[in-house]
Amino acid sequence: MPYDEQFIQGHTIPFPSLAPSIQTAAFDNGSPIEHPRFSIVFNRDRGFAIATAHNIDGGTVIAEGVIQRNDAFRFDTQVPNDIQVDNDRGYRGVPNAAANPWDRGHLVRRRSMHWGDETQARAADRDSFFWTNIVPQHENLHDTAWGNIEDFMLDIAIDAEKRACVFQGPILTPDDPVRTNMPGELPIQIPAGFWKVFCILHQNRLRAACFLIWQRDYDQLEMSFNPVLEQVRITTIEYLSGLIFAENIRRADALLFSTAAQPLTADAQAAGAGAPRRRRLPGNAILKPADIVL
Repeated sequence: MPYDEQFIQGHTIPFPSLAPSIQTAAFDNGSPIEHPRFSIVFNRDRGFAIATAHNIDGGTVIAEGVIQRNDAFRFDTQVPNDIQVDNDRGYRGVPNAAANPWDRGHLVRRRSMHWGDETQARAADRDSFFWTNIVPQHENLHDTAWGNIEDFMLDIAIDAEKRACVFQGPILTPDDPVRTNMPGELPIQIPAGFWKVFCILHQNRLRAACFLIWQRDYDQLEMSFNPVLEQVRITTIEYLSGLIFAENIRRADALLFSTAAQPLTADAQAAGAGAPRRRRLPGNAILKPADIVL
């Protein structure tokens, strides 16, 4: 089955809805394109996903290497070929990798599909290579920041043997640079950045960790990376992506702050500070070694 919003027992984690600003660009009115274990809402104007969603069962993950990578990138049969960005738009590796820094980056990670029944896992792995799930990521970002966040999420699910729901997508703006990477290729408009939202039960509470990465930070040099530096509030992702997450996911955001009034200090009163102090919601935990707030 595709993305399951009831995957985490006792909680409904729905696909985010689309704000009017991006609804008009959504293929098939924003209806999810369904594949084994993941679903996609596609942007027909840009040729990439608006957002994808997938499930991970950390307690049944198949050993790494059992399902081999085959790099069989291909058109998604549920979407017209001519609106899917493919190799003709200049992804790295074809025809000259040295002259083109743009990797074919998975949104739904193929390794995150490797759990439970092996036959179903193999089907999900194959479908993760549809162009609808692929975005141009700079080689420096793809090999470090994006991969490190994906490793962090999968490791937590495996170590805790827990189920997780994961959303991700590109940040698309009118000012994104247009590139013709190789002679004779069609131009491609490069996404400004990428985001992920990771939902899991932590200390018996639904928690969400949200991440945002900009291409500009990685297209000049290879940088060191720690996911904690890229953790943001879910409202930031909503603002930049045009998506609207369900209220229970918003409330699960580990960086959410309460607006409950707190006693002001004498210094604050003297400075004329009339607004209530903000405090972290209780129960936030720090996970080592990544230092992500969950």
